[in-house]
Amino acid sequence: MGYILRLTRYPLKYKGLFAAYLLAAVVGSIFNVLSPLVIQQMVDVVVPNLEVGTGTTESVLAALLPPAFLYVGLTLMYAVFDILGRYGAALSASKAIYDMRAELYGSLMEKDLEFYDQNETGQLLARVTSDVTTMREFLLWGYRVWLIAAATLVGTYYVMWTLSPNLTLFMLLMAPVTLTFVYLFARRVRPLFKESRDRFGELSSVLAENVVGMKVVKSYAAGKRERERVDVENQKFRDISVTAFRKLAFYEPLLPSLFGMATGFLIYVGGVNFLSVPPELTEGEFVAIVTLVGTLLLPARFLSWGMGMYQRASAAGERTFYILDQKDKLNDPEQPIDVSDFKGDVEFAGVSFSYRGEKFTLDDVSLRVEPGQVVALLGGTGSGKTSVVNLIPRFYDVDDRPTIKYQGRVYPVNENGSVRVGDAEFEVVDGGVQIDGTRCLVRPPGRLLVDGVDVRQYRLDDLRSRIGMVHQDPFLFSASIRDNIAFARPEATDDEVDAAARAAMIHDFIMTLPDKYNTVVGERGVTLSGGQKQRVAIARALLANPKILILDDSTSSVDAKTELQIQQALENLMVGRTTFIITHRLSTIRNAGLIVMMERGRIVEHGTHEELMAAGGLYSSVYETLTEMQLVAESAAVSGGVSSE
Repeated sequence: MGYILRLTRYPLKYKGLFAAYLLAAVVGSIFNVLSPLVIQQMVDVVVPNLEVGTGTTESVLAALLPPAFLYVGLTLMYAVFDILGRYGAALSASKAIYDMRAELYGSLMEKDLEFYDQNETGQLLARVTSDVTTMREFLLWGYRVWLIAAATLVGTYYVMWTLSPNLTLFMLLMAPVTLTFVYLFARRVRPLFKESRDRFGELSSVLAENVVGMKVVKSYAAGKRERERVDVENQKFRDISVTAFRKLAFYEPLLPSLFGMATGFLIYVGGVNFLSVPPELTEGEFVAIVTLVGTLLLPARFLSWGMGMYQRASAAGERTFYILDQKDKLNDPEQPIDVSDFKGDVEFAGVSFSYRGEKFTLDDVSLRVEPGQVVALLGGTGSGKTSVVNLIPRFYDVDDRPTIKYQGRVYPVNENGSVRVGDAEFEVVDGGVQIDGTRCLVRPPGRLLVDGVDVRQYRLDDLRSRIGMVHQDPFLFSASIRDNIAFARPEATDDEVDAAARAAMIHDFIMTLPDKYNTVVGERGVTLSGGQKQRVAIARALLANPKILILDDSTSSVDAKTELQIQQALENLMVGRTTFIITHRLSTIRNAGLIVMMERGRIVEHGTHEELMAAGGLYSSVYETLTEMQLVAESAAVSGGVSSE
C-alpha cells in the first residue's frame, strides 16, 4: 500500500480536480442505484392501474410517462456524471504522470555516475516508460472503480435495507467472503506482477544493448546468437506474464460469479416470501431487490478489476520509486564558494579512490598542476588515468576514509576503527595497525583542490561549467551540428559557433554538407566518421570556454594531418587553461609541459619529456616502444597507401 500512497500524492497536487472527478463518480453511482426504485413504483403503483379495459388511452399514457421520464432522467444523469468522471480522471492522471515523469527525469539528471554504473540502461528505461504507463492506468481507473464500487455497494445495501432488512442481511453475508477473496487475490498475484516487471526490465536491457551495439553485433556476425539471447529473456517475460494473467483470469471473474450465485439463492428465498399471507414483500419490492442485487455485480467486477490494477501499479511503483529513493552521494554544499575568479589551479593531495568502496583504483596520488599548464597522462589500461580526470569535475568523489597500505594494497579504516584484510579484522591502535608483525600507519583522507579549495566546496554546476571534456568516444545528440557544438552554450552566436568549428578544424567539412551547420547528424552522430565526431566534440568544449580542459585521447581517430592542425589550434586555445590530456600520441606527449606516468593507480614518474628521458625509467621505455610502433604504422601506411582515418 505504501507505493500506492506515494503515487496518490501526485494527483493530490490538484485537489480540486481530484475531488471533483471522485465526487462525480459517487453522484453517478447514486443515480444508478436509484433506478430500481422506479421499477418498484412501476410494478406496485402503475401496473395495477393499467388493467385491460379500465381507463382511457390518455389516462394510461399519462400514468406511464412519469416513471418513464424519471428512469430516462436517472439514466441521463448517470451518463453525464460518468462522462465528467472519466474526463476528470483522464485530466488528473495526465497531470500527475507529467509531474512524475518530470521528477523522475530531474532525479536521473542529478544522479551520480555511480548510480548508472550499478543500473542497466534498459532497466532504467523500462522503469520510466513502461512502469510509469502502468501507474497511469491505475491513476486513470483505479480510484474511480474503487469509489464507484464502494458507493454502489453502500447505496445498494441501503436501498435494499429500506425494502427488506432480512434479505439485506442475507446478502451482507457476502462481505467476509469478499474480503477473504480480495486478500487471497492480492497475496497470489502481486509477486507475479513484480517479477513480470523485473523480467520486462531485463528484456529491455538486452534489447537496448543490442540496438546500441548493433555495429559490433554485425561485425562479428553474432546476430543469431544475440537473437537467441533476446529470445531467452523474451520467453522468461512471456512465461511469467502468462502465469500472472492466468491467475488474474481465474480470480477476476470469481467474485462476480459468487455474487451471481448469491443472487440465485436470493431469488429462491425471496420467492418463498409470497407463500406467506400476507407476503412480506410486494411484487415491485421483490423485483427491485433482484434488480439491486444485479447492480452489485458491477462493484464486484470493479473490485476485481481494481485489485488487478492495484497489484500491477504497486509492483511498478516499487521499481519506479527506487529511482527517487536512491540518495545522491554528491551534493552541493550549504555555503558554496564563489567561482567568479576561477583560475584552474589543480592539486591532488594524497588522493585515494575506489569505485565501489572496495578495491582502490587510485593509491595516494599527489600532484600539483598550475593554471595554464598542459599535463599529459600516460599509462597502461587500468593505470588510473581516467579516474584522475573523472575526479576533477566531481563525477566521483575522493575517498573520504582514512586508509592503511599493506603489501602494496590500500585498505580503508571502517567506522568502528578497524581494518579488514581478507577475513581478518585488525583494530587501529595509536594511529596504526599491526598486521603479521608489520605496523601500518593510518593515512588521513586525501583531498582534491581547485584554486586551493576542496572541490566539494563548489556547487557542482559551477564547477562543471568551467571544465570542458572531450572523451575518446564522443557522444553527439540527434540534432544539428550547430546544436551539438553549442550544447554547453545554447545562447552562443553563429559567429562564436563558427569560430569554435574553425579552431577544431571541422568548419571546412561542415560547409560541404547540404544544410551546413543545420545538418542533423543522426543518433549518436552515426552519419559522421570517428574523427569528425571528435572534432565536433572538441569544438563543443572550446565554445564552452573552460578554465580546465580534459582531453581523453581525443585525437586518436584522426589522421596525422588533421591531428597536426588540431594540435596547432589547441596550442593557441590552451593558453590560460589548465589542460589534462590522456594520450599515446608522441607529438602530444612531447609538447606537454608536464608528463605524468601512472601504473596501478600510482604516479611512478612525472616531469618534462627531457627530464624523464634523461632519468631512463619507465617513461623512457614506454616512449621508445611507442616510437617503434609509430614507425611501423607509418611504414605500413606508406606501403599500403592507406590513411589512418
